[in-house]
Amino acid sequence: MITCVLASTATAQPNPERCEPCDRGDALIGRFALDTVRTHGPLLASLTLSNPLPSEQYARIVDLRAQTPVLGRLGALDDIELSQIAAALCRDADAQCSVVTLRSLTCLAERCEVDLPDPDPKRADVGKPLPECRHLTRKRSTPIGLGLDWGTGWDRSDLPNDGRTWSLGIAARLALRRRYGLVVRADHFAGRDAATDMNGDGTDDEATGSVTRFSALAGPSFVLDATGFEKWTRSVRLDVLGGVLATSSQPGEDGVAAGFDLGLQLAGFRTGVRVIQGFGDASGATLAVVHVGAAVGSVPPFTDLERCSDDARSTRLALGFELPIGGIGIASPLGYLATGFGIELWWHVSRRFDIGTHADILLYPGNNRERTIAQAALAGVRIDHGEKAGPRKRTGLFSTVMAGYQHAAMLTPTTAGSGPIADLSLGWGVQDSEIAGHVRLHARLGVSPDNFDYRAVFVSLGFELRFDPRRWNDRNHDY
Repeated sequence: MITCVLASTATAQPNPERCEPCDRGDALIGRFALDTVRTHGPLLASLTLSNPLPSEQYARIVDLRAQTPVLGRLGALDDIELSQIAAALCRDADAQCSVVTLRSLTCLAERCEVDLPDPDPKRADVGKPLPECRHLTRKRSTPIGLGLDWGTGWDRSDLPNDGRTWSLGIAARLALRRRYGLVVRADHFAGRDAATDMNGDGTDDEATGSVTRFSALAGPSFVLDATGFEKWTRSVRLDVLGGVLATSSQPGEDGVAAGFDLGLQLAGFRTGVRVIQGFGDASGATLAVVHVGAAVGSVPPFTDLERCSDDARSTRLALGFELPIGGIGIASPLGYLATGFGIELWWHVSRRFDIGTHADILLYPGNNRERTIAQAALAGVRIDHGEKAGPRKRTGLFSTVMAGYQHAAMLTPTTAGSGPIADLSLGWGVQDSEIAGHVRLHARLGVSPDNFDYRAVFVSLGFELRFDPRRWNDRNHDY
């Protein structure tokens, strides 16, 4: 009787061997909301798929994905993860069932070679593949990041100055969660004194001293958006800053300060806008700069599922850069235009029209006169005059009509300085749905009594990066 009880007890004990790949596969099914794939388990285990796939078998795979769109999410998994899901469906990672199911899952993830026949115009197509959904393997970014940037912009001060400043800054970041972290930054700002020429000799009559500032700021950083672009990450961050602002060159403008930094980062390149306002003794100081720079580390994560799903986020945005290469300022205080730099943001509206913003800085050396630095912010439209079809369908003319405000750091008094402006341009370039490049002729003029003498004509080279080719595919002109 004792022997029978022992035998019964031994039989009731659970099997100590567990299917670990099955458990991991179950976890993946839950994580990516792939429960529907369980209902297709018997079908997936019964499919006999050749290598490469003939057109009939490929058509069956396409039909299965079309009937069950959730299967498209399999493209977000790598081969090891697919094998774990196959084990979970078959409950035996070594069985022939797992081998056949893994082959079916791999083909549903669009990783099987397909042997399609040559196109026959007299026969209907078997079917078009669903949009590509790739699994990209990339290293996880370190939570700590470091950045360096250069900026140029506007400085309001109770001290005599010409209203312009340039900045050099360094920032350190720490990612705490997926969407927020901390940032600490230090910046150096430098501007010159007010340039007054009352006797008309082209030089500053009185030196009142430069305006040099230092800031130390810190605060929370919020990731407003993060998604993939090719093999890189594109993200938008908002830094909320607080700290101190000190004016080292002259007394009287030291105190606490607060501000924000809104930046767009693509891979290691970062650009954005930073605004700082002083308080207390520094209440007369306001700084606003447009900055460009490099950043490494603390890259916000995104999942491949976000770009593989049917409701993946998309954008009509494009980022452009302008490099003025020469021109002439027609007003006597300006002289020739040596160089400059510009940034543009364009929003695609239709095949013919885009709306956008443009910011640039232009340098007029002045020769025997004081130099002039003109900074402008504009908004307007771009019109594509390219052909819809033909041998030159990727090249053609375009024009822009923009208006905005310009701040000119130059000798005063003048009627060719700061004020509202208009900018008309005509360009020629080459483009497709992802990138564009061009050469462009600008005509810029002042439109108020304060700057009606401002006239400038210059040539620039440009490059444009379009973030979502699906939104810009009508610029291929291949339809």
